[in-house]
Amino acid sequence: MGKSVETKEVIIKETIALIQEMNGNVEQITIRKIADRSGVGIGLINHYFDSKKALLEICVQRVISDVITSFKPKVDVENSKKNIICCVACQVMDFLMENQQISKISILADLNNPKEKDNTMGTVRGFAASMSDMDLTQQVTENAFMLTAILQESFLRKDVLKQIIGIDFYNKAERDMYIERIIYKILD
Repeated sequence: MGKSVETKEVIIKETIALIQEMNGNVEQITIRKIADRSGVGIGLINHYFDSKKALLEICVQRVISDVITSFKPKVDVENSKKNIICCVACQVMDFLMENQQISKISILADLNNPKEKDNTMGTVRGFAASMSDMDLTQQVTENAFMLTAILQESFLRKDVLKQIIGIDFYNKAERDMYIERIIYKILD
């Protein structure tokens, strides 16, 4: 690995550590803090990443990717398939609500630059796997995509959903009932 690649990885690693220390509150992270922590100059960070926003997007995408990869939902396997999917979807939404800033960055980055292997599609694949017994038909994948898109849009618009449809996303019980209704509509 070349020195520039190593330096970029140090910057990314230290920025991720700052994101975690700040509990995802990226507004508290400055280029100066990143530079000091990484042991590099501000100019080098700007050279490698163009902007703080670009660097934060890279870091957040890695954090979310790690979460998706390691996500092991707590479900009762005795439940019906719909109940299992509801349980998984509610846990995904709980994560989004508990990590609002980094979740928003990740979702918007995927919307602005969609890729086959981005975090959104990782979530789709996870839902598809929970919807089938690993027989990923086109219909299963479409259902998983619809569920992911609705959850992301609902999360991004959570502050206006109460006014529009009366759902308070900050109230877990209301949020979970909304998700259950969505899943039953998609899967019926």
